[in-house]
Amino acid sequence: MEFIKREIRNYTWKVKNAMQFTIDDTINVPENLLDMERLILVKGNVVIDETQAMVDRFQVKGTLNYQILYCADKEGNAFDSLSGKVPFVEYINADGTNETDYIEVHASMNDLTVTMLHSRKISLKALIGIDYQVKENEDFEAITDMEDAGNTEVLNGSLSMMSLRLQEKKNIQVEEQVEIPANKPNIYQVIWKSMALTKVQIKPADGYLMASGNLSVFLVYTAEEESMPIQYFTMEVPFEQKIDEEACSEDMISGSFLSLDQYHITVVPDESGEDRLIDLAAEFTVEIKLYGNEEMRLVRDAYSTEMEINPEWRNFTVQHLLLRNCAKTKVSDIVSMPKQQSVLQICNVEGSVSVDETERSAKGIMVEGVVGTQITYLNKEENGALSSVTFDIPFSYEIEVPGMKEEVTYSIVPFLDQITAMQLGENQIEIKAEVSLEVLAFTNEQARAVLNMEVAPINLERKKSLPGVIGYIVKNDDTLWSIAKNYYTTVNRIKEINELPTDAIKAGDRLVILKE
Repeated sequence: MEFIKREIRNYTWKVKNAMQFTIDDTINVPENLLDMERLILVKGNVVIDETQAMVDRFQVKGTLNYQILYCADKEGNAFDSLSGKVPFVEYINADGTNETDYIEVHASMNDLTVTMLHSRKISLKALIGIDYQVKENEDFEAITDMEDAGNTEVLNGSLSMMSLRLQEKKNIQVEEQVEIPANKPNIYQVIWKSMALTKVQIKPADGYLMASGNLSVFLVYTAEEESMPIQYFTMEVPFEQKIDEEACSEDMISGSFLSLDQYHITVVPDESGEDRLIDLAAEFTVEIKLYGNEEMRLVRDAYSTEMEINPEWRNFTVQHLLLRNCAKTKVSDIVSMPKQQSVLQICNVEGSVSVDETERSAKGIMVEGVVGTQITYLNKEENGALSSVTFDIPFSYEIEVPGMKEEVTYSIVPFLDQITAMQLGENQIEIKAEVSLEVLAFTNEQARAVLNMEVAPINLERKKSLPGVIGYIVKNDDTLWSIAKNYYTTVNRIKEINELPTDAIKAGDRLVILKE
């Protein structure tokens, strides 16, 4: 007999956890930059470059990117900025991890504090949040059919499962050109430029994925006229980017994730030669995860009345999609300004969202997280000097998941859709944010596949020891297949003798069995 096999590519979730670690570094101001007098704005993000699984732990390599805007004189008329990267290597303990496991890591900047040590040196301290999952690969070949089986009885079955069809990382770049607001003067010198990502969506289509969202741009600059105050503006620039992927189809389920790694904002002249255009270039990492439902035929067992067949089985985990949803929640708080700071005017607000903890609840999943907020404003206490302040706004939200049980596995990816800040007085600000929580939940069950079959001569002594006619009382967990296999007969023969219309039997039924 010949076996027809197919490869089953699967995985099981072994470890799911979250942790934090710190980065502590001192940075010298480059010689070509002005001395520091006062820090104004600090911004950073984390990029994961590489992960490597080890025994009971894994390694994460990444980069902390930072931007710092500072004032170079007491009058607040001279500005300068520095940017750079701090590479890091972190070893994270995860019991049960093996070198062949797949490690999925999402990183977030939970806190970034920069302190002036003196005019030419700063201290940088960052708190990095890591949300990780360890997955064990289950790649094996299973028998799906048999040829030249002769008198062999074969038990076939069909299996439906949600499988991970594609998992890879890609780097993409989005380029846009926009004009500054019409009511703003021409740009003379850029003081600060930043970009944030909101309203992210990744949708599968036939042959590609479509990534879309908004680039939130904030620019501070001086005008050509020296008498004019510092100028600034914010704008939302929508984008769409097609990501070619031959294996993708519209009916797939996407668990993909998009992160903004770095960006470039460049001022260029318009057709009249005036500096009123800005070129935007954003570099993203796309972590592509595509799931698809798969129907497969498997051989579950085989035996013969003429030979001994010993199947080699393997148990594996089968996933079924329980929920794919994007839950949305609103987060708001009224915050008070620190002492000796009061708001003359709010210039910009940026935010990021991170999930600190998730746990199963009575209705589904309880999510605990934080919206980190940075507000840039004109400080009334310092004659309208450009300043910034940060606030962390905690939130809790329960995602309803019908059928939530202990064996359900899930992932949650947070996105910031929108954030606003409204001045209530000199010392109070109302912050409102809209947060999306994309949840992907699976039920898990155990299935069994036949990897191979060993064939040997039949055990004649055992076969001869069995009586030719047997009166059998059905026990719990008996099937016609298991009875026929044990007594060297066939399912059809048992049904024929006992006049059974179907394969259904129950404990206590009485059967007559004739040995072949």
